[in-house]
Amino acid sequence: MWWNKIISWFSEIGERSRCVKEFNNAAKTAFVANIVPVYLKAEISRGNSSFKHAFSHFFLSGFRIRTMTGRYMSATEVEEVGQAVVSNQELTRKLVTLGFDTLEIMNPEGKKVKEWQLTALLQIR
Repeated sequence: MWWNKIISWFSEIGERSRCVKEFNNAAKTAFVANIVPVYLKAEISRGNSSFKHAFSHFFLSGFRIRTMTGRYMSATEVEEVGQAVVSNQELTRKLVTLGFDTLEIMNPEGKKVKEWQLTALLQIR
């Protein structure tokens, strides 16, 4: 039984890493092709402990997106980046099932600008 838990844990880690890598590849491609004006880079973070849900990863439950533009973004621009992610129901559901509960947007200096509770967006109780 404990062996199955270890295998399951490593499988989940791989899926989470693959999700971040896929996001980063898509964001890089979109920036290079001049589809989006901002280069984004995702990573896993601690998240907001008050956003925990039944599927939350024990320790690292945040999906952090850094804006790599080299300039400060306006509140409207940050909101647009977040809305582009959270308006994609499939992506939001995937993040929740992979143990993420928080979406964070960070500026180039590493300061959190805005965060969203993923389950609230899906209206999951």
